[in-house]
Amino acid sequence: MVGRWLLARLRTLWEDTGGSVSVEFIIMAPIVFWAYASMFSWFDAYRQVGVHEKAAFTIADMISRETTPLDAAYIDAAQDMVQFLTRTAEPPELRVSVLHYSTQTETYNLDWSESRGALPPLRAADVRNWHNRLPLLVNGERLILVETQITYTPPFLWGLMERNELGTFVFARPRFAPQLCWESC
Repeated sequence: MVGRWLLARLRTLWEDTGGSVSVEFIIMAPIVFWAYASMFSWFDAYRQVGVHEKAAFTIADMISRETTPLDAAYIDAAQDMVQFLTRTAEPPELRVSVLHYSTQTETYNLDWSESRGALPPLRAADVRNWHNRLPLLVNGERLILVETQITYTPPFLWGLMERNELGTFVFARPRFAPQLCWESC
């Protein structure tokens, strides 16, 4: 008897289409807010990745147009430029290297490497066998390699880590000079 009465009440509740909008809002509002904040966080993360890559390409293009030797002040200014373009609070890490390829030994050779931040300068042994990371070059051709790294903190942490390291690996060829020198040629 009690079971039949309870079943009838549940069926009536299930078939009832009348409701209160305020109760439905209280139930759905946290879910909608969470979804909106998550989408905003992911969109902002992808936007920051795009901005960071564009900043690295800008630095690579800027350096590729140089015809005079670079120095420490130039690299410092390039780091400031990356920070300005990416609008990060912390200074970004920057490494600029110039490589050339030898067809006799089939290896990449390091001309020079300079860095700012925690990225250490590259060594000759680091780049020797980077055939899977760098394009195929002709004998003696030079390549400018620009690597940057920034720390990105999302506005909301749903689905993302608190601190994310975004890095780029961009290369360009010198445009107006056969080589790019460090402090003197």
